[in-house]
Amino acid sequence: MKKFISTLSVIILSLFVLAVFGWMSVQLSKKKKDFGVLNEPIRFMYSFLDQFGKSVEEAKKVSPTFLDYWAKVEPINKLDFDFKILTSYSLNNQTREVAIKNLKTGQVEYKWDIKEKGSRWDRIVNPYMLPNKDLIYFYTDKTGLRRIDSLGNVKWKQDKFLAHHALNVDSAGNFWVCSKNPPKRSPWGTYKINGRSVYYDDDYITKVDAENGEVLFHKSVTEILKENKLEGYLLQASTAVDPIHLNDVQPALKTTKYYNEGDVFLSVKQSSILVHYRPETNQIIKIIEGPFSAQHDIDFYNDSVLTIFNNNSYIKWTTASKPKPKHELNKAGNFYSNIARYSFKTGKISFIGDSTFRVNQIFTSTEGLHEFINDSTYFIEEQNIGFYWVIQNDKVLFKKQLESVKEGYCDLPNWARVVSN
Repeated sequence: MKKFISTLSVIILSLFVLAVFGWMSVQLSKKKKDFGVLNEPIRFMYSFLDQFGKSVEEAKKVSPTFLDYWAKVEPINKLDFDFKILTSYSLNNQTREVAIKNLKTGQVEYKWDIKEKGSRWDRIVNPYMLPNKDLIYFYTDKTGLRRIDSLGNVKWKQDKFLAHHALNVDSAGNFWVCSKNPPKRSPWGTYKINGRSVYYDDDYITKVDAENGEVLFHKSVTEILKENKLEGYLLQASTAVDPIHLNDVQPALKTTKYYNEGDVFLSVKQSSILVHYRPETNQIIKIIEGPFSAQHDIDFYNDSVLTIFNNNSYIKWTTASKPKPKHELNKAGNFYSNIARYSFKTGKISFIGDSTFRVNQIFTSTEGLHEFINDSTYFIEEQNIGFYWVIQNDKVLFKKQLESVKEGYCDLPNWARVVSN
């Protein structure tokens, strides 16, 4: 009998507590009562199931590192030679893998399991393989550089900065990377215009020792421009909050008539300029301007020519509303991406593959890269929609999205690197 009364008491007390909680929840949700320090715990309790449901639904969402697979687009593979790229992709929402893939055969020839997990948004971009199969990589805008061995064991980590976009090696074997200071170290720049303070997202260029991960050089792009009396280029951007948007740091590997070994070329997207900078003397040698727009990847074609992946896009996708049907339109034509060719000898820019890009409608508004294999053959990553291209003498040898582990999706390209052909 005592056990029955005890059990009944617990039930009655529990129902009373639930009734009180229910009443308090209703009063709080209707803003009729204020329970002081109990407000937040009550809100948490009555919203827990909703939040749990949202978390479950969020977990079911496909990571943005996967793209829709274009099943209706016929792939092309006319490669008669091995063409290998170093690329990264997602195994699931948290796990990433880096691999050497042969585009000719579609086979994975080597892979690194990345033990460091990311979130569903995180990407490993533009990894670099050393001759002994050590790998240099970063999670874009989340970590600095890491070096792991061929089995995935960490040799060093460098987190004094956050890396993003491109990673390039110089003649001494050190790595240059686009970077930002971590949030706690103020990644911002500022200027005043008409007495009003403007705050914006600043970028840095960083050089890292490949052997031990030590930072050898780290300097703000704002400081570089200001110390060379060229800070006015910040005002050429279409947005005040992100006026630089650095997306490549390409080091010169030798001294020529036009640049010195150790110079770097910076791709500044928002004002569509290339900056020829000499870290040794803190001197901007030259500002190279278009006709390219929102450009990314810079490469050396030869000792006197740079090539640039020209996105050929505008920065902010805001247009006027469509006019009435009878309104006469002045048509400017169709725009696609292409490869810009800058000659140091003449100071002029021409374009490579423009007609091929147009015929095949190759366009990516953001990111994108190119790499020449020889004078007649080059590789293109059309990042936004996930296509890889190999073009030779203006003919398409390869066009394909790379299938992912998730059915119906392809892998989002992450600045693949040609490792052999």
